[in-house]
Amino acid sequence: METPHDPHDLRKCRKAIGAFLLLILPLVLASSLQAEELVVGEGEHKGPLISQGKEVLKIGPVKPGQNIQVVCSPQWSLEKEGRVEWSLEDAHGTKLRVASHKNPEMDSVSLEWTSNSEPKPEFYVVQIQARGGSSSGQALGEYTLFILLRDQNDGGSATDAPETYGKALLLPMDPGIHVFGECFLSGTADLYDIYKIQLKPNHSLNFKAVPLQWKGASKGKVMWEFLDKSYKPMKRGQISPRQSIPLGLKIFHPQVRSESKSALYYFLVKIEGDASLFYSLHLEIKEGP
Repeated sequence: METPHDPHDLRKCRKAIGAFLLLILPLVLASSLQAEELVVGEGEHKGPLISQGKEVLKIGPVKPGQNIQVVCSPQWSLEKEGRVEWSLEDAHGTKLRVASHKNPEMDSVSLEWTSNSEPKPEFYVVQIQARGGSSSGQALGEYTLFILLRDQNDGGSATDAPETYGKALLLPMDPGIHVFGECFLSGTADLYDIYKIQLKPNHSLNFKAVPLQWKGASKGKVMWEFLDKSYKPMKRGQISPRQSIPLGLKIFHPQVRSESKSALYYFLVKIEGDASLFYSLHLEIKEGP
């Protein structure tokens, strides 16, 4: 014969189960809202905006000196409530660029950074943190990210010009007109570009450096110097977003008896401040003065 259950024991059991559920429910909810890490590359990426949820997108692989641009846009499903915070971080969690949107704002914002040359980067991270709504886990809308990784092309080299004289990037020495319009410098990591020029005897050089486009802080500045082989400045210049003046000079390397050794020159570009600059180099080399 089956023994009847004691109502008192049933009540105690229900209370124990209820207490257990109350204990683990926040843990389950928190676990569901923990950052989800995705590895992404260039292109468009979409995902949900969940209240109190965080999504982590790892951008990689990233080359040294590569320019990173992340364009962020929210699409809200609620009329008024909701906020999203965007951050671009390095591999160690240091915030490099931050931005935010508050519903109903929808205009795109851009997070830009130039990757380090040393130490060489492995990846960068975009964190998306959504807040607001009536409860945790509520859907606030969607996000769209467009990621662009741009290689540098200093002096037509398809890479970043070195930052030491010993490894300076050699520019063309053949007679003719040489124009390099995609040189780039950034105060975030790419502080120096150094080039070297070898001019044959009985040849002349008409050299010009032209600022093209500034990005970032209005207080940034760029210094450039044209130096001889002993690192003695032959001409200097300084520019800023408010005063961008080209630097130019002409040089003639005469023929001395039977001497056939080329003259060596350096061109140094240095940036200060949280800004970046696209600039062009123009070289006209010809025989004779």
